[in-house]
Amino acid sequence: MLGTPSYHEDVNDHRFAFQNNVPHTNQQQAMEVSAKLERDLGFATLTAWTLYSDIDNDLVADGTSASFGFFNASAACAASIANLTAKGITLPAPQYLAPTAAGSFFGPYTPTACDGYQYQKRDQSDVSGELRLTSRSEQPLRWMVGAYALRIDREVGVATGLDGGGEVPRALYVPSSSAYSTEQLYWDDFRSDVAAVFGQLAYDITPGLEGSLALRYDREERKVHNLVPTATRNKYIDFNGPPYTGGAALNPGLDATINPGGIKDQKKTYDQLQPKIALRWKASDDWTLYGDWGVGFKSGGFNSQGSAATVNLFVNPVRTAAGFKPVTIRDDFDKEVSSSFEIGAKGRMLDGRLTIDAAAYHTDVDDMQFFEFFVGPFGLLRVVSNIDEVRIKGAELGLRYKASSRLTLEASGAYTDSEIRKNSVRPDTIGAESPYTPRYTWNLAADYVHPLPDNLALRLRADVRGTGPTWFHVVQDQDAPTVFELSYGALGRANYAKSRRDAYTTLDLRAGLKADAWSVTAFGKNVTGEKYLTEVIPAPEFGGNFASPAAGATFGVELAVKF
Repeated sequence: MLGTPSYHEDVNDHRFAFQNNVPHTNQQQAMEVSAKLERDLGFATLTAWTLYSDIDNDLVADGTSASFGFFNASAACAASIANLTAKGITLPAPQYLAPTAAGSFFGPYTPTACDGYQYQKRDQSDVSGELRLTSRSEQPLRWMVGAYALRIDREVGVATGLDGGGEVPRALYVPSSSAYSTEQLYWDDFRSDVAAVFGQLAYDITPGLEGSLALRYDREERKVHNLVPTATRNKYIDFNGPPYTGGAALNPGLDATINPGGIKDQKKTYDQLQPKIALRWKASDDWTLYGDWGVGFKSGGFNSQGSAATVNLFVNPVRTAAGFKPVTIRDDFDKEVSSSFEIGAKGRMLDGRLTIDAAAYHTDVDDMQFFEFFVGPFGLLRVVSNIDEVRIKGAELGLRYKASSRLTLEASGAYTDSEIRKNSVRPDTIGAESPYTPRYTWNLAADYVHPLPDNLALRLRADVRGTGPTWFHVVQDQDAPTVFELSYGALGRANYAKSRRDAYTTLDLRAGLKADAWSVTAFGKNVTGEKYLTEVIPAPEFGGNFASPAAGATFGVELAVKF
């Protein structure tokens, strides 16, 4: 937020202080079973495989609700403040702890019980299979055809609950009779049926020139069914602002005055034909040039049901009052389609000791899918929105030099120029860079292998990696109104120029012994302890960033055995 420096901090300068009172825990159970069949039919090879996967995943974490005062009147909130005050606990600026919740200033994830807790659940089971027929590789005309099918059943929920001061339950819905009652809930069952057919032709036009054509058609049918209890009401959160007295539906989409139609089952189908054309020319024994163009596809789908009602109720009135256009969030999102052209060269020099890979590309993306994170008087909301038009272009270069029979040196780098050309969800972000797209990356490496007696080998490797500045949101170096603006005036206006992650460099080392049947390797990642952020998730309407620090230096040992 704008104002004093502590409100408008550079994310790269943030000093992390973890004071949450609810332990963050993540549990996952996974089972996967697969089978593969391959048969030589003479004229072609038949390949078939199937996979069954069942993954249950849930997360318990502290909440963000203390920023809005949802639970200021709860006994657990008052008791935790009294306990912390008696111990002389202080909070990182600009937060401060006063004798009462109303007199305090809280951010998210505080050591008090005033911010509630969040529980997330994502369970998925799926079964998939593919049949593929591939021609023999030595003939001038080569081909491949196949079919793919996938069924996905997924249950996703995000709940905000009341913190009763002890161990929180691992459940999406906790009744109001409990000290840990559910106060806000997004909970849906999703089903996807996917089918695809594909084929490819490759032909040797001349002994040194190959042309290829590939075609794929995908069709995805998606359904969603809401699981939030429709008649249940909460104890604290309501839709009228402080003081919060409760009595509201757990999901704004279930409130008849906000969303008269309620939350109904939905079904949508997304499909796309994806051609790809490529030419590959072996110009000499040492150089190959290529060019290709193709279409990519990512299916659309459904957000947590009630997302549109939530944003329209809590976020857009504030934006409109501040003179900004509303954020266009829907309960579903569109498919993403990209058109990409690439040219490149692969070659050898210095009698094959130096190999070179170079490429340049240009990609236009329609309806790029982008993950948004909203925090406000409604709790937590995660949605996918679409950026109408994004242009990405860049170049890559890789060099590999065999300095001796034992030492190999590598160098590679990539530069990316991206621009948002149109964004109807947030029109004021046109001209910004594509999120999660570093401006550049580079890598320098040295690999040394030293033979030892008894068929052993000592291998040493060092990698120095650099990553350029990176934005993580479409809102970048411009102002944005927040849900605090009506209460705090100018302090409620946010600017995100300081939310870009700075460039950083890391050093990784590996040293190991390798035999024919086994290997043991000691490794170190980021051995210099470079401090950087793995991710920055801005929440523009909240006025802050959720940043994750890198793990620092990590060391370990790997053991591999061949049977």
